[in-house]
Amino acid sequence: MAKISILGTGAWATALGCCLSYNNHEVHMWGIDQKEVNDINSGTNKKYFGDAKLFSSLSASTDISESLKGSKIILIAVPSTVIVEVLEKVKPLLNKKNHYLFINVAKGLDQNTNDVWSKTIRKTLKNFNVDLVTIIGPSFAIDVFNKKPTVVNVVSKKQEVSKTAAELFNSSFFKVVPIKDEIGAQVLAALKNLLAIAIGISQENHDSINTISALLTQGVNEIQLISKFMGAKDKTILSFCGIGDIFLTCTSDKSRNFTFGREIFRDGVKKVIEENKKTVEGYKVHPIVSEIINTNNLDTPIFKLIINVLSNKLDPKDFVANVLEELMKSNKIN
Repeated sequence: MAKISILGTGAWATALGCCLSYNNHEVHMWGIDQKEVNDINSGTNKKYFGDAKLFSSLSASTDISESLKGSKIILIAVPSTVIVEVLEKVKPLLNKKNHYLFINVAKGLDQNTNDVWSKTIRKTLKNFNVDLVTIIGPSFAIDVFNKKPTVVNVVSKKQEVSKTAAELFNSSFFKVVPIKDEIGAQVLAALKNLLAIAIGISQENHDSINTISALLTQGVNEIQLISKFMGAKDKTILSFCGIGDIFLTCTSDKSRNFTFGREIFRDGVKKVIEENKKTVEGYKVHPIVSEIINTNNLDTPIFKLIINVLSNKLDPKDFVANVLEELMKSNKIN
């Protein structure tokens, strides 16, 4: 049994906390929302999971030093926009003589560096004895919380560290499979969110599996092309964090990015962004992907056009027709 601290009290933080508690680990969560903290200590997280009961070994605090006390395994599950800010609070509480395992679950790319989050986290913690893994793959928090069978990947610079992290989580319903492509796994996670927005637009526009199948096929090819330029290995797209996560994110109304695509088709980008309170990773990452595509002159009609939609250069209602036109021009369709 390990003592594990979780930074965050949101849906994913709580679901993973329950996975760890299920395996008899002692889990302490840290959050800034006093109501969420109080709920967790009362055995629920009503904001995300209603009255469903949590494990009694799961506790929470708004005092970060209390949550980290005695722990050498720290899971980062705060919104990506505050990862560095939170880690700066963590650093004074770490002992340079100790070894720590940090577990990252952030998806997308760091907008300040245009790079993967693992690099940012390592740089922030460079003065400490830290190993870092990233857990990533097809998983909705509600399904993990409800113990629906789920398989994800874990990546790190060291395979043995990935295996150690996997053992913390592995159970009858939650499996963590180590792979070696740390960069590729995170890049794929960022790109599939943009494709999910495109598929969401298509679903709202045509409600046709024919159209979705066409866009998914072309989109996966474009993801592989872009990810290769960003350092991904060819085979990574065949992993759970690749095609598995693409399928999940692009086909379910539980997906924020897919739903966002449907909403912007109906109401336009500006209105949806103004009203949306949830993080939409695909929207956040589109300027980074745009720069990569344009700098390397990549032939990616779907990604170029969805970026134009998100940049208010193309009406979402014209998106699918423009994609088909571009594919015909470039002889992608024979």
